[in-house]
Amino acid sequence: MRKQLNDLGKLLNIDLCPVFISRKVGEDLKHQEMKPSLINEQSVVFEFECGWCDARFVGYTRRNLYQRIDEHKRSGSIFNHTQSQHPSRTIASNMFHILKKCSGKFDCLLYEMFLIREHKPCLNIQSDSIKAKLFT
Repeated sequence: MRKQLNDLGKLLNIDLCPVFISRKVGEDLKHQEMKPSLINEQSVVFEFECGWCDARFVGYTRRNLYQRIDEHKRSGSIFNHTQSQHPSRTIASNMFHILKKCSGKFDCLLYEMFLIREHKPCLNIQSDSIKAKLFT
């Protein structure tokens, strides 16, 4: 547009310049990972499945699942596994899926315990966490 105005100004012997210059839309938008709608769920037992090996983790959260996923991306056994076994890879939200929707904390704790025993995930390091969580 600026070039066309300069060319027109030369033809008319007038100095033309734009009054308004807009920014590019890309400057205002930040790239964000697309989040599946299921990660807005609360009070769920979820499973992490490593996309590069057979490692799994079962956990629960009462908060929005995306908050817990963000924590797992920065620290904990899932983060440690990825850093040590797959250092050039990043954890994606699609590696997490919901195993059970729960109605409260007690349900989450029970289903987490049952599903850990059923799935036998190798990344879960606390074997007696249900006792500690229920009776403290």
